[in-house]
Order: sequence, then C-alpha cells, then structure tokens
Amino acid sequence: MAAIAILAVFIGMGLITDDGTFGWVFGTWVVIGSGMAAALVRPIGLWVVVPAPPLALLIVVAIGTAWQLKPVWSNTKQLVAEFAPPYLHGFPWLAAAIGVGIGIAVFRLTRRARSSSGGETHAGRRKAGLRIDKQDT
Repeated sequence: MAAIAILAVFIGMGLITDDGTFGWVFGTWVVIGSGMAAALVRPIGLWVVVPAPPLALLIVVAIGTAWQLKPVWSNTKQLVAEFAPPYLHGFPWLAAAIGVGIGIAVFRLTRRARSSSGGETHAGRRKAGLRIDKQDT
C-alpha cells in the first residue's frame, strides 16, 4: 500500500507541476514514480504495484475534486466529465509507467531466480564453505 501511496504522490506532483495538463513533465513524474514504487516493493507486491498507475491517478483526481469542492458527486454525467479527461490525455504516460513497472519486475524476478539457482560465479564456493579471498590456484 505504501508503494501505491508513493506513486500517487508522484502523480499528484506531476499534475501540479504541469498545471493540470498531461505533457512531458507529468509523464516524467508518473514514469519515475512507477519505477520507484516497483523498485521499493517486495517481490510479492509487484503484481499490485505494476498495474497501479491508473488507480493512483483515479485516487489523485478524486482527492483533487473533493479538495476543490466541485459539485460533481451527485450527477453521473458531471462525474464522468471530471474523471474522463485525465485518463484520455494521460493514457500514453500511464501505459509507459506500466511498461517501466513491468521492466523492473522482470529484471528483479530474473535476478532473483538466477541468484537462487546458483547462477552467480562464487555461490557454489560459499555453500561449500570455501573462502573466496584465499583460494589456492
């Protein structure tokens, strides 16, 4: 949950610094936030964090709408008109953020699988109790 909160903060900063538009400043914040969230979460939580950018954007837009006290909550058409533009204009950046999250997840999982299968060069020596720094050659 904390990783999604970090991602939501980065998305909020992107909206604030890009003045509500969805340009490259917003995209940079979203992609970096997604990368940080995927890098900081435990491997079991990667499958929650990687597809989270659209959910985090929904949370940020809902908080922004409630903060500005907009009367959109009772009318469905106004609610859709308030929530749809961020998704339509921010879709390329959300897709890029998910792609970065997938890339980091694949990297972390392959690295973890390689280290647990003994793929590292000195792993066998460590298991056998031999010291790496004082080897007889």
